[in-house]
Amino acid sequence: MNNKFFSSLTIYIGGILLIIGCMYDFIFVLFASVSILIFCALQFPFRLEEGWECSCGYDLSFMNTNSDKCPECGQLVVFEWTQNPNDFSRKTTKRLHLTVCMFALAVILFLVYITSVVLEAYALI
Repeated sequence: MNNKFFSSLTIYIGGILLIIGCMYDFIFVLFASVSILIFCALQFPFRLEEGWECSCGYDLSFMNTNSDKCPECGQLVVFEWTQNPNDFSRKTTKRLHLTVCMFALAVILFLVYITSVVLEAYALI
């Protein structure tokens, strides 16, 4: 199994728990928050070399310059060039933005859970 599968699984579980939490009990909102945090943790590490890898995981940095196909799986290779040598590839940048947004959502859900617990303690709900 790979990280992509577990990332998708945790985000689906988080969504289901969020729906259940909004309908029945706020403890499920806490579980959804934890599930989304696990999703964020599975997105790391961010590597500069991801733009030089095929989807099969083969390192293309030493590939023959005359070829346009991956020697491992035969898939068409598209290299990504940037002006700054320390820039992430577009795929990595999208993943980084998604991780930041999901982390913010997890924090907001955790705060919603804490607020519901405090309001319940004061019997305002």
